[in-house]
Amino acid sequence: MFCMFIGCKKKEVFITVELPDQPDVSLYYSVPISGTNFLGFRDTLKANETGIFELKMKIIQPSFIVLWDEKFQNSVKLLVEPDNNYYVSMGLQKNVQITGANEKGQMLYTTLPNPDFIELELRKIGINTFNISDTISSIYVHQKINELKQSDMSKFRELLNGGEISKSFFDLVQRDRDCYYASMEAKFAILKANKQFSNKIKIEDDFLENLKKIYEQYPPNDEKFIISSFWLEYAELFVTDYKQDFDFQKLQNFRKNGTYHTYIINESKKYLSGKAIEFFQAKYIWGECFQGSFEKEFISLFEQFENDYPRSKYSKYISPYIDKIISYHQIIEKPFDSAMLFMDNYETINTLEEAVKPLQGRKIYIDVWATWCNPCLREFVHNDALKKILAENNIQQLYISVDRDDYDQNWKNYIKYYHLTGTHIRANKELYDNLLKQHNFIPRYILIDEKGNIMEEHAKSPSQLVSGEKLL
Repeated sequence: MFCMFIGCKKKEVFITVELPDQPDVSLYYSVPISGTNFLGFRDTLKANETGIFELKMKIIQPSFIVLWDEKFQNSVKLLVEPDNNYYVSMGLQKNVQITGANEKGQMLYTTLPNPDFIELELRKIGINTFNISDTISSIYVHQKINELKQSDMSKFRELLNGGEISKSFFDLVQRDRDCYYASMEAKFAILKANKQFSNKIKIEDDFLENLKKIYEQYPPNDEKFIISSFWLEYAELFVTDYKQDFDFQKLQNFRKNGTYHTYIINESKKYLSGKAIEFFQAKYIWGECFQGSFEKEFISLFEQFENDYPRSKYSKYISPYIDKIISYHQIIEKPFDSAMLFMDNYETINTLEEAVKPLQGRKIYIDVWATWCNPCLREFVHNDALKKILAENNIQQLYISVDRDDYDQNWKNYIKYYHLTGTHIRANKELYDNLLKQHNFIPRYILIDEKGNIMEEHAKSPSQLVSGEKLL
């Protein structure tokens, strides 16, 4: 509040990073906009002439910054404070060394769990998040999580008592762990409640009461928690599950009407404010677009976001995805390219042998994909280079989508948008089972010889081929 009256002066943070034995590698870092931490809002560093990365930035408040190399082989999360310098060495095999302010605390923090998704940690305490046991109580989970939290913080308290870290550093770690463990406990309660609701069983009062206590003790709208990288998942659980009373039918109706995301954004405005609501909305829009959504709804949502926050520093990270959505809707209005072919009566093809029979006479490179498969879509960036490689080897291309019937229009739209020239099939149930009965994953690539026999059951992906790996 003091800053509001006299103005907060930004102070410089200087981070020096070395990547031993890793030449010609770029370094990414999360940008701490208003003290927030999210890997999607990132910038890139290039090494100087001596191979060292230098990051200088001005910040008002302490923040977490994540540094990682472009191959994501190494990463480190730093808790930086204004007017401090840090040196980081990120060697191979996750050999990280940190020197500078609160260095023992920084090194200890690197040993704490920092999962991409909080439910991964629930599995470590014996909870099957895919099918939560009816016998696991909220009391047991609360006690177990509290033990973990106390164990974490006792180590930092020892450093604090020994004068190895500052009180401000300790308090910041405490906030982060409060948010982390609150998110973990809330996730369990919501997963359990969701299971009971889905099974048409009355949600137990103790789970609802426990959720209420968690969110009252650690309010998502308290801006001191947005420093934690776990705040976003915690806040989203609050808005999209807890505050919706687990009414999945209502949410499903919004999805069918094409207004689900608008509804969630409007709901978030009821419960969040200030920096919290700006950060929540920015990440929500970015996250859905990053997952490959091309819904027109996001165009208007982003326009509204820019009207509400005309000087938002988040906008530059979102706008490229909105441009893609605009482009997508322009492209799908156009007719199919003449080189985009649909196999006759593809709905009746039940086996891989039947699928390749009409194309016998030349080798076939098969791409098994789906519109909802982000790794599949990321491979399409190599389309032009792939087609050149296939043409040089006289190989034709067959795309087999495993999308369900209700994704039929999406399937056709994606063929246009990603310019997938070649022959296309959307698998029926029999072909789907035939393709995935032994290898239940996609993307999957298969190489077929001129007679219709499998040459390579696990052929190289487009990205592998483009990087120089041999097709055969």
